[in-house]
Amino acid sequence: MKNSDDILANNLLQLFKDLMKYWYFILISLAVFVTVSLLYLQYSAKTYKVSSSILLRLEESNRFAGRGGGANEILPAFQLIQQDKTMQNEIHFMQSLPLIREVVDEMDLRTSYYIKDNNIPKRFTFTYQNIYKNTPFFVIPTDNHLQPANIYFHIVVIDEEQFHISASSDETMIMNFSDETIVRTNAPFHIDGRYKFGSLIQNDLASFTILLNSNFDPERFIGKDLFFKFNNLDQLASTFKNSLKIETQVMESSLASITFNAENPNLGLDFLNSLIDKYIQANLDEANFLANKTIEHIERQLVDVSDELTRSEQQLQNLRSDHSVMNIQEKAQNIYTQLENSRRLREETQRRLNHLEQLDEYFAQYKDSSRILAPSALGLTDPLLNNLIQELTSLNQEKQRIISQDQIRNPRLLTIDITIDNLKTAISDNISFSKSTTQRELNDLNSKIAALNREFAGLPRTQRELLGIERSFNLSDAVYTSLLERRIQAQIIKAAKLPDAKIIEPPKMMGIASPNRIIVLFFALFMGMLAPSVIILGFKLISNRIVNKDDIKLITRTPIIGSIPVNDDEHQNVVKELQRSPIAESFHILRTNLVYYLRGETNKTILVTSSMPAEGKSFTSINIATSFALANSKTILVEFDLRNPNRFINEVFNAKELIGISSYLINKATLDEIIVPTDIANLDIMPAGQIPPNPIELISSPRTHKLFDELKKRYDFIIIDTPPYGLVTDAFLLMSIADIKLYVTRIGYTKKKALATNMEDIEGKNIKDLHLVVNESHEDKLKYGHYAYAEKSKKSITRKIKQGRKKIAVF
Repeated sequence: MKNSDDILANNLLQLFKDLMKYWYFILISLAVFVTVSLLYLQYSAKTYKVSSSILLRLEESNRFAGRGGGANEILPAFQLIQQDKTMQNEIHFMQSLPLIREVVDEMDLRTSYYIKDNNIPKRFTFTYQNIYKNTPFFVIPTDNHLQPANIYFHIVVIDEEQFHISASSDETMIMNFSDETIVRTNAPFHIDGRYKFGSLIQNDLASFTILLNSNFDPERFIGKDLFFKFNNLDQLASTFKNSLKIETQVMESSLASITFNAENPNLGLDFLNSLIDKYIQANLDEANFLANKTIEHIERQLVDVSDELTRSEQQLQNLRSDHSVMNIQEKAQNIYTQLENSRRLREETQRRLNHLEQLDEYFAQYKDSSRILAPSALGLTDPLLNNLIQELTSLNQEKQRIISQDQIRNPRLLTIDITIDNLKTAISDNISFSKSTTQRELNDLNSKIAALNREFAGLPRTQRELLGIERSFNLSDAVYTSLLERRIQAQIIKAAKLPDAKIIEPPKMMGIASPNRIIVLFFALFMGMLAPSVIILGFKLISNRIVNKDDIKLITRTPIIGSIPVNDDEHQNVVKELQRSPIAESFHILRTNLVYYLRGETNKTILVTSSMPAEGKSFTSINIATSFALANSKTILVEFDLRNPNRFINEVFNAKELIGISSYLINKATLDEIIVPTDIANLDIMPAGQIPPNPIELISSPRTHKLFDELKKRYDFIIIDTPPYGLVTDAFLLMSIADIKLYVTRIGYTKKKALATNMEDIEGKNIKDLHLVVNESHEDKLKYGHYAYAEKSKKSITRKIKQGRKKIAVF
């Protein structure tokens, strides 16, 4: 577990080091992102948070303020509405799109108005600030004409009489403003011109008039960038729905917190006020549905009975006036009383039969509704029928609620459908039985009335007429009085209904919802760090270059014998020219390691190669040879690149190339003729000479082995500078001669694929005594930094190390 943690820590440390190499890039990125975020915070349109809280009354016991007196006769009808109210149901209803659409319609938000800072280009629509009721003009669209929706019209007020308008879009949604229907979705639209206020602006896809209003201030609005757009109210309602949030403040509490994010604070306040009012009114309308239906039914009956009562009263008055008849005999009065009672019972029975027939028709039409009119509302007092319809109403409401919640596959729905079908059958049978029973009762009353009429026919004509008119008048008067009482009861219940919600905190502006300054700045800092980091790391992955020693260790297990820091100086023979420098010390350490691996033996051959040119192969060869020479070891540097002789070595040692190895191998020169002395004691060089036509054959010839046999007799160490291993086979042929092989890799230059391929090939050929030299290692420059300053003061070593580290970090 410790090893795994160490690897993770090393990887993170290396990642941090890689990023710190490009600190200036990260700093520039941070500056750019922070600047952009500050500009965004300054010029972007603000969204304001508006909040309110309401208390919802969910208990059935609080639905009516009073339940006493005569209302007990009609109240059961209203209890048929099963108030299955829960907190979540009410929240969903308040957030429902139809309710929000009604609010949007009432607020008349068909047109939105905006203003923009003149310094910001028009294409940055996120800077448009909604000015709602503070607009200096208003737009009057032409009814029954097409209008473009959701496209910004740019208005520049020139003076109090004229303005310039422009708008352009290749894909515009065209709608009919009268019914909100979408006519086209991708229509090109363009308008540009100067008009007078009050003039009609019209083309095939738009028609409207612009007028100044009392908010117009010339100093404030002339020359300003103003905008307006026509809204599709369905889309606007959806936008408002997404910006509306309603939640309970405490678990199991009926207190709801409402928040709304609006483009304008006044718009948010007006919307929340209208939404709460509309919600309360909708609940009241739902609760008063049966009361209103009952009152309407009683009103119609009152009209009919009132007309009949007026006619009977007039007839009675006329008869008494014409015949001076005010009293009747006792027998006639007795017959009259029986006949009146029987007729009243017949009228009630007939009315009950009519109500049953109306209920039968009403039930057949609305049996699937959640708002079936109760029998008691029609004057029927059958408790069984009332209970059956109450149960059917409750099941229909539950079914509608399940369907509205998109739970069509709910098993409860199937059970409800079966129960509803059974209830419908029972209700129909009950109504049919009640109609049959009432009809028989009506027939019996008709027979009784017919007998009384026959007996009454024997009375004098005037008395019969008087009794008939009085009977009709009294009957109508009794019915009229009963209907008045029922209407008063229904009106009392309706008036006593309490609202289902109470406003605890009226809507108020809570502050700016977006942009959030802290979040925007944090995001800017995050992106300022992330973007360059991704680019740097991505470039590192894509570049396929060796970045550090860890990359080498992942490719091969070949040991690293030495690391050479970056050479910041123009000298190439740093061992000679910069003897106290960190890079010269690194070559001395490399020489020491080579002596260690050679077990202190001399007359040894050291081969230096690499994957590709420019990796520092010759640079390493020169300085290793110089280091050995300065250690009093007789050394020769052999340039064995016969294909591309390196003039670099000759330039470093100021040697003139006349003949070289190629001449010796073809027996055109002796060994002494191709050895060139240098100005460094104990160091000679051997140039490659002229480019031969057959370098492979020459390297493979016996004279090559003879050459190195002779050199081993004369020199302690022979340094061979060969061509890159990955390009030609020359280096491989010479490896059999060398006692130790150095493979140079250059940080930030050597390709991973090339190194991996060559290492795989070398391991496949079982080449021994191979070691890696890391050139331009940034990691090792820090380790050697103190040597450059050790001569000045031993006491200031610690301070100089810190300075050296700081310089490296900046680099």
